[in-house]
Amino acid sequence: MVAAVAMETGEWLSEPGLEFVQCLANPNYLNCKFLSTSGYFKDKAFVNYLKYLLYWKDPEHAKYLNVYTLELLQYEHFQKELVNAQCRMRLLQALAEQQQQNNTSGK
Repeated sequence: MVAAVAMETGEWLSEPGLEFVQCLANPNYLNCKFLSTSGYFKDKAFVNYLKYLLYWKDPEHAKYLNVYTLELLQYEHFQKELVNAQCRMRLLQALAEQQQQNNTSGK
């Protein structure tokens, strides 16, 4: 994936950053990896890293992955709600609907 981005944009991006953003798009990863229950969101360095990863929202990069969850993770309320199974289920539903819209619109 990173090689494809580099070939198209002419710049190399952080492969671990890309892989981590891809993982953040999975609500089960957010909970199963204990991000929501182990205090990661209380760690200022981790929260700052999430802000840093927003460079993936750039249109040149965003077409390679879904940054919706990354955007939501910028909000403390959402971070706290991730421990709630209903929140994760709503997020899964929203991501599925978004993917269906993308498939319908040809993105």
